[in-house]
Amino acid sequence: MTKWLSSSDAWLSFSEAFWDSDICGTIGWDRICKRMKDGRKVCTDVVHYLKDRAKAELEYSRALANLARKTDCKDETGGLGESWRVLKDQTVRIAEVHNEAATMFGNLEQELSKFNEDQKKSKQVIDDNVKKYISLKRTEHQKLMNVIKFIKKTYNDKCKEYNNAEEQFNAQKAAVTTKKNDLDKAEKKKIKCDADRKSADVSYKSAVETLENVRIRWENEMEAGCNQFEALEGTRIDKLRDCLWKCTNVDSLACLKHDECSEAVRLILEKCDVSNDLQDFISTNQSGSKRPDPVPYENYYNPMALPPHIRTPSNAPPLLPAAKPIRAGMPPSPNNKKISISDENDYATVSDVQQTSNVLLTVVKDYSAVTYNELTVKKGELLQKAPFVVGPQAPSGMVKVKHQNRVGYVPTNCVQQYTPKPLIDFGDI
Repeated sequence: MTKWLSSSDAWLSFSEAFWDSDICGTIGWDRICKRMKDGRKVCTDVVHYLKDRAKAELEYSRALANLARKTDCKDETGGLGESWRVLKDQTVRIAEVHNEAATMFGNLEQELSKFNEDQKKSKQVIDDNVKKYISLKRTEHQKLMNVIKFIKKTYNDKCKEYNNAEEQFNAQKAAVTTKKNDLDKAEKKKIKCDADRKSADVSYKSAVETLENVRIRWENEMEAGCNQFEALEGTRIDKLRDCLWKCTNVDSLACLKHDECSEAVRLILEKCDVSNDLQDFISTNQSGSKRPDPVPYENYYNPMALPPHIRTPSNAPPLLPAAKPIRAGMPPSPNNKKISISDENDYATVSDVQQTSNVLLTVVKDYSAVTYNELTVKKGELLQKAPFVVGPQAPSGMVKVKHQNRVGYVPTNCVQQYTPKPLIDFGDI
């Protein structure tokens, strides 16, 4: 018998630890059989685990392969694009790793399933054989015990009769007055009781030996069955231990290869530089460095108000005819009359308001808006002074302007009136 646990004498074997003092008892064998049944169930559970694990690994492998197949790596360039493509390739490799793990788990499942079936058959043969002798033992014991009780009683009675006959014979033999005829009768009775006693003893011994032989055969089969079950149980434990060890090896191998795939991606990511990727995109897709010209604002009444850098021939002021000198004493021409919107006796005309609203201001220093009705302006920008309308006065130190279709206030010390350079010097005419 194989000693699975230890060769030390302190360890008990199945054949030493599962007996019952009752000749008809089977508690020890029942516990061993339950252990065999539980062990078979554990094997079945591990088989189901391996089967489901193989299925899960296969499904995960297919999911990763589909994920990699759906991934499009064409839209990214530079180091990041290379990292993205490597990640896709390594995902395919990881899918192959899990596919290999699924195959390994499937092989372990088939191997353990076959082992469990073989053990089931062996255990069934041993259990049937031992239970056959248990049944025989119980049947013979039930049948022989009644016979033995009767034979034993007869045997005891014959022994008592022999003892009484022997006492009477000895008493008559010792008496002086005993006749020879009475002594002969006492001796014959003694001899007959002795023969009956011996015959009852033989029958009693025979019945006991028959039952004992049945017990011995059962005991031998029980001991052999215990040893065989112990060997099978040791083999089962060793097999399951080896199987679980192989499971951890499969997991470790998959994790190792998985980490190698991740490390390959990390090595590419270490070379990915943000600036290089930006420059790579610019050099590959640049369209030009020249920006569009600013959109000009053409003042119908004051074309000279446009800054020189945005003037075009279409908005240049027309050439004026030579001015005639005004002789002394000539009344001023209506065309030469100066109209002022500050004249208390005259009303402002529409042209006066338009001229006022077309006054341009240039920003001399930056200003950031503080309230919702203020504007943020930058130095050098041109602003249009907003026309006067009935309403609240501008806050002290502020001027109302229009900039980029927005109207608001800016400090007066941040702007000054814009004076364009004339295209024609009238002093030379």
